[in-house]
Amino acid sequence: MKIHDINQLRKKDIPLYYRNEYEGWGDIEFSSGSRQQVPIKFTVEIKPTGERAIDVKLKERIDYPLVPVIRALKEKIKLLEENGDLR
Repeated sequence: MKIHDINQLRKKDIPLYYRNEYEGWGDIEFSSGSRQQVPIKFTVEIKPTGERAIDVKLKERIDYPLVPVIRALKEKIKLLEENGDLR
């Protein structure tokens, strides 16, 4: 399974400075070779220690185990955050 991209990102305007909420579409290629665009919602929260906590939710059901999908999406989001693409 591979996450190709997270596109059509929209940042929600919330009053908390340490939490950012986003919505977008995850471009996922499953191990069977099929590819699917899945709407996602995620938050990136900065803890008092400086660590970033990422929470991901899929807005649609998919016919694939959720744990590896969520883990792969979190890794992709972490890379986007480190590269400064989520601002």
